Amino acid sequence: MRLIKAQSTNLRSIAGKGVKYDVNDIVQMDSDKAMLVPKGTSAERPSSAADGYIRYNTDDNRFEAYENGAWVGVRSTVPSTTSPITVQTVGYGDAVETFFGPLDSGDPFVPAPVAAQNILVFVENVYQLPTTNYSLTQNPGDRKEIATVVSVGSTTVIQTETNHGYTTDDLLYVSGVESNIDDIIESLNTDDSSSPSVHTIVSIPAANQIEVGVDTTGGNLANYVAGTGFILKAGSSTGPYLPGWYLEFTSAPDLDKPITVIHNFDK
Repeated sequence: MRLIKAQSTNLRSIAGKGVKYDVNDIVQMDSDKAMLVPKGTSAERPSSAADGYIRYNTDDNRFEAYENGAWVGVRSTVPSTTSPITVQTVGYGDAVETFFGPLDSGDPFVPAPVAAQNILVFVENVYQLPTTNYSLTQNPGDRKEIATVVSVGSTTVIQTETNHGYTTDDLLYVSGVESNIDDIIESLNTDDSSSPSVHTIVSIPAANQIEVGVDTTGGNLANYVAGTGFILKAGSSTGPYLPGWYLEFTSAPDLDKPITVIHNFDK
């Protein structure tokens, strides 16, 4: 006959209830109240964690477990308080634009969808098939820093710090351009009241230069503060492609059709 040995630990009394385990390493807790697990900030996590660890994160106010080599939040079967179902309208079709975003789920832990299948997308009231009608693209704006302003006049030539890869079909958004004194060069910023909402590309003089349709006649090149400006690609109806994840449609949604995304239904 195999004997079962029970051992227990209890801070108040060795005869009271506590944690028991048998020779098969089955753990039993004799309590109908609660168990207090280790808790602390993210910075206080164990320095050498192993799969199977569990704790309560006081920064995030949620349980977390060390799983497959990383700390992850423990999911609940009830609707999440940090990531409720969120409906986001990302724009309206104009029969030209194919990028819409940036996507914002409102989830502080997983703000972007893991895959195209993890969101529901509608153009007006028509459901869109993931990977067939749309895919996900990160940072289509492809930010480029402005090294210098090469020439001013009825159009302006800008030089980027690296090769830009733009074509004359692209629309651009410029921001951050500063000058040592108040100079018309700052009208390169598309947020400037004298500038259009986006800039068109007149020509590509070099792989790291762009001629844009912005009038800077009378500007002084020496007044530009080097490295202060940057360029983002822009959409025909959505404005600048700010950093983040975007829907990229295989064909442009029709004119005035709203594009709606439903987030977090998978959480």
